[in-house]
This record gives sequence, C-alpha cells and structure tokens, in this order.
Amino acid sequence: MDVPNTYGLVFACTCGVILGVGLGANLLVFYLFAKYNTLRKNRLDILLLSMSLADFLTLLLIPLTLHSAMSHSWPLGNVSCKIYQFMLAFSLAASIYSLCTVSVARAMIITNPYRPPAMDLVILMFVLVWALSFLISLPLRMFATKESLSPSLVSFTFCLPTIHEHHYQVVLSQFVLFYFIPMLVIAFNYIRLALFLHKSPVMSTSSARNTRRASLMVFLAAATFSFCWLPGYILELCVYLGLYRHGWAWELFYFTCTILQYLHPCINPVLYVLLAKRYRHRRAAWLFGCRRNRVQPQVVSVSADSF
Repeated sequence: MDVPNTYGLVFACTCGVILGVGLGANLLVFYLFAKYNTLRKNRLDILLLSMSLADFLTLLLIPLTLHSAMSHSWPLGNVSCKIYQFMLAFSLAASIYSLCTVSVARAMIITNPYRPPAMDLVILMFVLVWALSFLISLPLRMFATKESLSPSLVSFTFCLPTIHEHHYQVVLSQFVLFYFIPMLVIAFNYIRLALFLHKSPVMSTSSARNTRRASLMVFLAAATFSFCWLPGYILELCVYLGLYRHGWAWELFYFTCTILQYLHPCINPVLYVLLAKRYRHRRAAWLFGCRRNRVQPQVVSVSADSF
C-alpha cells in the first residue's frame, strides 16, 4: 500500500500547486480587465478574457476530480456525473476555441495593422466560441455515467465520460474536435505569419521586434497546446490498440498525461497576459501599488533603453 499512497500524495500535491497557481493567475487577469478600461476595449484582450474564463472554469473542477481519484469513488449521483463531465468538456472546448480565435485575431492584426478586425466581429467570435463549445460538448457527454469497476467492487465507482460501447467513438471525436482541427487552425495562422514576415518590406526596429514577439507567442501557443494534450491522446490510442499494461512505466505515463492536461489552463494566463510586455506597467501598478505614496527622486535618467 506504500506505493499507491505515495502516488496519491504526489498526485494531490501536484494538482494542488497547479490549482493554486492557475486560480491566482486567472484571478489576476480578471482584476486587470476589471480595473483597466483600455483592456476591455482591446480586440485581442476580449478573446484572451474568453480563454481565461474557460480556463478558470476548468480549474474549478479539479478538486472534484482529485477527490474522485484519491478516494476511488464518485461522491455524487449519476445526474451530477453528467453535469460534471459536460462542464469539463464545455470548459475545455471553450478554452481551445478561444485559443484558436486569439491566433486568428493576432494574424489579422499583424498582417493588416491598418485594418484590424472590427469590434463587432470580435464580439461575434466570442459568442460563437461559447455557443459552439456548448453544442459540441452536449452530445459528447450525453452518455456520461457513474459506473463501478466490477460487480464485486461496487464501492469503487467512477464518473465516466460515456458508456463503454461508445468510449472510443467519443475519444476519436474529441481528438478531432478538440485537438486536430484546433491545431490546424493555429498552424495555419503561424504559417501565415511566417510568410508575411518573410515577404514583408523592411520595418522599423521596434515594429519588427513587436511583430516577431507576437509571432513567437502564436508559436508558443501551438507548442504548449500540443505538448499538454498530445500525450493524453497517445495514451488513449495505446489503450485502444491493447498496448497498455499495468506497470510502473505505464502508470508514470498516465500520471504525466493527467498532470499535463491540468497544467494547460494554468499556463495560458501566464503565457498570454502575465508575461506579455503590454501588461507590464499594469502588473507593476498592481504588485507594487504600496509604493505610490513614497517620495520619488526628482532626477531621472531618460533614455531609449528605459522604455
């Protein structure tokens, strides 16, 4: 029993750290949006807010997931299981599709800076993300059920996303809708930006730097999304092909896949908002607001490097 207890303790501690960091980062994003009116009027920031809302919803479901994994039992009824699985798929879809719209908006802004997407179009993209996420998640989780491992282990129950007969149809649909198509959208926009930078005329140093930074963010989005979600789908494929075996190596692989999937909604706010250059002064104002009443020196050094 020492090994399962150690495994459970490590899993619980890791999820606890992810939950704490993720909730704190997303709450800070919400604070910045609520405090600064300029963020609420920015086209790209509206889509980033959509992604942060979806990630926050995903993180709120982690405690229930952790309790079920640690106790080997789903604590609620069958109806609650269906609602939980739907909310999990719904928040995941909203986060991923918001990520796609961010890549689309960034590509539109960079390739045609003098004609950015209209605010009405951005609002429409926001609404479509959540409506599409709802419509896709509902059929994928309509057969979610609470089941026991075997008739002799009725106390060990789990909330499964679907019944056994539809398991791999749901997994395949989720792979296509939640991973393959979004990766195509993000990759298309990254290639579009790369071609634009290759063919564009010589820009000023600052403009070129900002464009490269934005392009790098699109690439990092694709890389982190793939890194966090692809191992889980590889694991599902191994199970389907009968390659999965009970053992230390496979259990470690399963543990890693689970942690990476929980890590993604924690990475998004850090990558897109908290590390972004255009939020630097607002972060500083929030983190070091207590310095406002301090006496400032009258002589300052003014140079291009200080901005």
